[in-house]
Amino acid sequence: MANISKQDFKNFFKYYKSEAQQEAGVEILFDQMRDVLKDDEHAWITTYREKPEPVVSSDSFTPSSAFSTKVTPNFIYGELCNGGEEARRFTSQAQCDVAVEICEFLEKARDKFGPIKITSGHRPPAINAAVGGASSSEHLYSSGCGAVDAYPINGRGAEFETWCDNNWPYSIGYGMSYRGFVHIGIRAGKPRVRWDY
Repeated sequence: MANISKQDFKNFFKYYKSEAQQEAGVEILFDQMRDVLKDDEHAWITTYREKPEPVVSSDSFTPSSAFSTKVTPNFIYGELCNGGEEARRFTSQAQCDVAVEICEFLEKARDKFGPIKITSGHRPPAINAAVGGASSSEHLYSSGCGAVDAYPINGRGAEFETWCDNNWPYSIGYGMSYRGFVHIGIRAGKPRVRWDY
């Protein structure tokens, strides 16, 4: 039996939504903790409650950033725009913010599977229509939405799809077996959605 990683452990809290099974799991964890770890002044509790100062960077990711700008350490803006097509450039900071959240998840996937290839990211309405995308596609990056289609270049696509399904709490489109990618998206309101292409 394999142990979970530190990142997997962090994800338990990142995706906590007070669902019944999550509450039961936390209660089991609490019951198994040593009393010293339950002290309100313990280092892990005080560290967890600290609020960091906001970081202001001149390298912030904005719609007008160069396509070579890093969205996260291993993903650049151009990857979200079909290699850097001006017609696919974001037009609002909200779109950039959604893209950051998706790329942060892809970083976790990269830690597990190695390099990840994005095959489709932002598709403005005219491009989305031209490629036959759904009229309400998450790839439009309309308010609160965004998506990428991606796969690991090491060939472990089926495992990647299962891992994404288990670790991404929002939209997943199962397309690995016959489209060669997994759709990883966010819809307005961030519901959990699963579908087959």
